[in-house]
Amino acid sequence: MNIQRAGIEDVEAIYHIASGAFGSSPWPIKIFQHELSCIRNQYFVAEINHTIVGFIGMTTILDEAEITSLAVLPDYQKQGIAQALIARVLSVPDLKRILLEVSEHNGAAQGLYIKNSFTVYNRRRHYYKNGDDALLMERKIL
Repeated sequence: MNIQRAGIEDVEAIYHIASGAFGSSPWPIKIFQHELSCIRNQYFVAEINHTIVGFIGMTTILDEAEITSLAVLPDYQKQGIAQALIARVLSVPDLKRILLEVSEHNGAAQGLYIKNSFTVYNRRRHYYKNGDDALLMERKIL
């Protein structure tokens, strides 16, 4: 597996992965195009046999980052790809805190984040379209 910085040329693969992982992409492709072209954002992709199978996106402001999206194609889930993508974000220099939101009903994602020392610090009620709450999680980096 190869983890590398994504570029605008990866937008279709990222959109395809988001659609495959979430049933339909939570964002239109134009949002991903904007995200990939914005200097505050970094996306990383996981590639296996020259095929992009997962991605993680984050927005950085000063020494804090927010993970905005993490997805792996269903056929490649539970193979350590999401863990490798999180490890890549955790290796970005000079970050003191990383934030994210996760559905209260997404136990698999919560487990992954807890395994990586993220803790819940708040909740957003009825955040998602289906009415689910979002758990706000953080990891402080010393």
